[in-house]
Amino acid sequence: MISYFIYTIISLGCSYAVYVLLLRKQKTFQFNRFFLIGSLLLCLVAPFMEVELFKAVPSITEIPLEKFTASVAETQPIEDVTFGEGQQVDHSQKSPFFYVYIIIALFLVLRFLKNLSKIYGLTRNEYEYDGKLKVIKSTDSDMVSSFFNYMFIPKQHTFSREDYESVIAHETVHSKELHTIDIILLELLSCIFWFNPFIWLYKKATLQNHEFRADEKSVLSGIDIENYSNTIINLGQKDYRVPLTSGFNFIQIKNRIIMLHQSKSSVFKRTLNIISVILLFTGIFVFSSCKNLDDTLSGEPLVVVIDAGHGGKDSGNTSFNVNEKDIVLNISNYLQSLSDEKLKIITTRTDDTFTSLDERITFINNQKPDLVISVHCNAHSNLEQSGVEAYYYESENFERYSESMKYSSVLVSALIRQSFDNAKIKPANFKIIKDVNSPAVLLEIGYLTNSIDNEKLNNLEQQQEIAQFIYNGILEASGK
Repeated sequence: MISYFIYTIISLGCSYAVYVLLLRKQKTFQFNRFFLIGSLLLCLVAPFMEVELFKAVPSITEIPLEKFTASVAETQPIEDVTFGEGQQVDHSQKSPFFYVYIIIALFLVLRFLKNLSKIYGLTRNEYEYDGKLKVIKSTDSDMVSSFFNYMFIPKQHTFSREDYESVIAHETVHSKELHTIDIILLELLSCIFWFNPFIWLYKKATLQNHEFRADEKSVLSGIDIENYSNTIINLGQKDYRVPLTSGFNFIQIKNRIIMLHQSKSSVFKRTLNIISVILLFTGIFVFSSCKNLDDTLSGEPLVVVIDAGHGGKDSGNTSFNVNEKDIVLNISNYLQSLSDEKLKIITTRTDDTFTSLDERITFINNQKPDLVISVHCNAHSNLEQSGVEAYYYESENFERYSESMKYSSVLVSALIRQSFDNAKIKPANFKIIKDVNSPAVLLEIGYLTNSIDNEKLNNLEQQQEIAQFIYNGILEASGK
């Protein structure tokens, strides 16, 4: 999702730059309207239309895998470990930024609905036809504006005959060319993508282009250009208009007068603009089609150390003739085989050997990883006990503590999808998660003493699936 946000900001920024540099001062208003709306929608939906143009080309990024042949056992006495209260995992847990986004988006949607309701109320007033326009006298605004074929004018207006004819011609253009649809679309998009600054610039540019187009068509209809210019000056001093409407005196007077008297763009310039737009749209598709786009935007790979608990003389938990050390080693090796340009996975052991806990911690800290996951299997005297658990250390370092807790929650949530029945996360002070310098999780991937969990953990295909779900959980939590 973060990659999508970055992509839309970059692509919309490039598109807007093309508009400002090549199109904004050209009298190709219909083409400009197509460009603004078309490029806006294309930039927002292109990532969902991804076509892997370079699928046949292998990635040139090769990340060497560091191997460590030593193994480690959990030698910490049980009396040295304290546990906090367990908590059930909320699978719908979201980042605080998600809730900030929702609150602001809801506020903007409510404002949009309020404005729409206000316009609906105005359209219920009495009106008079002037051509195809329904003219409504309103006290809500001292500006002239229109919404589809409804035109709102101040109730106590003092327009001259020339001014009134100019206003009618101008608002008729807005009505015929359905500029209101553009405005509603932009309002809705700004409610959803409010965080993107270019949405607001697109909105302003589109409204300005509407006014330029209406000015041009009004003069072409037979109205004297000088009289029309005077009308713009006379009526251009108002500040407030009805929201969601097209307004005669909405855009800066100077810009409209300059554009009104400017010569029509040459054929060469129009052709050049079209070619530039085609190249831009092609670039947007190519950019969104690169299969390594997420990797490019996300930067360096996340370095993760996978610690397979126990090993060698320390078998860990044993039940139904199944050893914990063998299961977690298989899962650790499967995870290392998934190492790629997104995750650089390092393991503390690749075979059945024993290494002390202190040696293992020293090795982990030397790697300076972004995350440590110590993988274990659980056991309990109650043979019905089942499910997955994750432990994190309540470090005084808030960033490390919050990251550990986040990864704990996401990882057990990911394993729940792999058909484990229960999941909990708990604070604890296991040495392996306390003494490492990085965010760390001790992950219990099921109970060997439970026959259902045991069968699942002892199945090679299920072990591969568990590794894949852990990998997916890391990606999800890291935003990769």
